[in-house]
This record gives sequence, structure tokens and C-alpha cells, in this order.
Amino acid sequence: MPDLTTTLLLRYRRLVQALASLARNSHGVEAVVRAVHEQTGTLFPGHATLLALRQPAGDWLWELYEGNRRYTQRLPFYPDGVIESVLHGEALSVPDIYAYLDAHPARMRRLLDDDQVILDIAGKYEQPDQPTLSMLFVPLEVRRERMGVLSIQSYEVDAFDDTDLEFLELLAQHVSIALENAALREELGRLTRTDALTGLPNRRAFHDDVALALAAARREGQTLSLVMLDVHEFKLINDGFGHQVCDAVLATLGQVLSQTFPAPDMVFRLSGDEFALLVWEPETRLEDLGNRLTDGLRAADWPPGPGPVCLQGGVAQPPPDAGIEEWLSLADARMYQAKQRRVVGRQVNWGLDFGIEY
Repeated sequence: MPDLTTTLLLRYRRLVQALASLARNSHGVEAVVRAVHEQTGTLFPGHATLLALRQPAGDWLWELYEGNRRYTQRLPFYPDGVIESVLHGEALSVPDIYAYLDAHPARMRRLLDDDQVILDIAGKYEQPDQPTLSMLFVPLEVRRERMGVLSIQSYEVDAFDDTDLEFLELLAQHVSIALENAALREELGRLTRTDALTGLPNRRAFHDDVALALAAARREGQTLSLVMLDVHEFKLINDGFGHQVCDAVLATLGQVLSQTFPAPDMVFRLSGDEFALLVWEPETRLEDLGNRLTDGLRAADWPPGPGPVCLQGGVAQPPPDAGIEEWLSLADARMYQAKQRRVVGRQVNWGLDFGIEY
């Protein structure tokens, strides 16, 4: 039989491999969660891995892996919960959860699947056929703030020892680093796809998202229209009121468009005063959305001076077998036609009666 030193060395080697896997998979929180579960299976005699992360709203997001099954659930924060006590306290080893709850009254929740949650296992609830009994819990700290709890659980009583807890604390430190790196990368990715002024997806996001939406529309037999919009006589607003007011106008316009065209429709700021909309099933919805947009433009809180703005635009359905650039060019050309016809006072069907007339 291998002696204790050899066993510890083998385990440290597995830990190093686990940490390397976390480093490789720190490009996204989802990847970190998956890597944690995969690596804990090689390090601990457990059957389930729980990663509980606090959410901005104050509740929990629980990611539970049990065997080959994964359960995800949003759960409320309970001050008397076991998880909460670890979040604000110290690492915890529980040889037998029911004996622990008898000695330390607290709330312990259990996920049964994505739809079923036992909010307090000490109550009279139907328990799973094979419940987890022994558990290790360690807090996770991201950017010097307690943000979650990592737990390893077993169907057996007394499955873990002090060495297991020490290894889990070491692993948790690197899980925290991986989560922080993943969050930073996701934030950077979000910023590269977001227009800083309006908060809308930008041109880069447009090319990514439109390609996916167009493929989905063709696959599912749905209709999808691309609408190009710009602000009528935006140069006059710029010349008359300056860049700061123009920025406020564009930011307000972005808010109006977002409120008028929520998901699954999409709104993008491409450049300057040019915006793009993706509208699903436009035949039955576009006229009503246009009226709502007109109302939104009139009711919005515009900066002093320019007042409600008018929009002009062009609508195009995707030409057969055409790419995104051809589709964009077609909608842009129709928007330009609307702009030219507005100059000479002729009525067009889209974008010429939004807000006030100049």
C-alpha cells in the first residue's frame, strides 16, 4: 500500500492538474463551473458539487452537479441558512448533515431537479432516494468580497477528513481567481459589443447577432425585417446645440428604441445617428410598433433645445441567398430614399411622421 507521503504527493499532483484546468477554462463563468465539477471528482470522495454564487439582486444562483446531472436554480437568501453562515463565516465540515442540524438549528436546502427544491430538509418533506449526508463548505472571495460558497457532498456519512477540507480551501482560492478572471473577460467581451453612449449593442454585435437571427429565421420559416433609422436633420442639431446636446439626444433615442423594441426584437447603434432594428414577424407588428415609437419619441425627456426628434428609415427583408452586408445596403438605400423624399415634402411610409415636424 502507498504510504501517507506518497498519497499526499499524488493528491497534490491532482490538485496542480485541477488548478491548471481552472486556468485554461477561466474564459467564462460557465466554463469555470464545469471545470470545478470535473476536477473535484478527481480530488475528493464526493458525489455532488455545489457552486453557490450571490447575484446582484441579493439572491443565490445554485449550480449543482450530481453524477452526470446538472441542476441550476435561483434561490432566496436566508440569514439562517447553512450556506449563508459559511459565506459570512468560516469553512465548515459536516460529517452528518442531520446530526449537525439537530445540534445547530439552521436552514439547509436541497435541489431535487431544476424545478423542485426542498427549502428546509429538516422539515417533513419527501427526501430523495439517495440524499447527500456529509458535506464540506468553503467560502469564495472575488475582488476581496465574499461572493459564493463551494461545497463537496457525499452520500456517505463521514466521507471527508481534515485533509479534504484543506485541499478544498486551496482549490477554492483558485476557483475565486478563475471566477474573477472569467467575470473580467465576460465584462470585457460585453464592452466590446456595447456602444458606450447608448448602452445598445454596437456594429460588432450587429454582425454577430444578425447572422444568428437570420439563420434562425430561415430555419424556422419566420419573417424578419431589418430597419435602418437615422435622425432627421441631425447635423442641424449638432450645429445649433453642440456635441453635448447631441450625445444626450442619441442616449435618449437609444432608451426609446429599447423600450419600443424589446426582445426578441433587437436594437443596435451602428455609428453616429444611425440605428438598426431587427423586427420579427413585421407584417403584423410593424405598424403598431411604429405608432408606439412615435408616442415614445413625443413623450421622452429630451434635452432642452431640440425637443422631440424625427426619424426616417428604410425597411428591408433579407434578399434570397444574400449576406448581411447586402441586406444592410438595401435597408440603408431605402432609408436614404426616405430622407430625400422628406426634403421635398413628399410622404413616405416609414419614419417621416415620428415626433414633430421641423
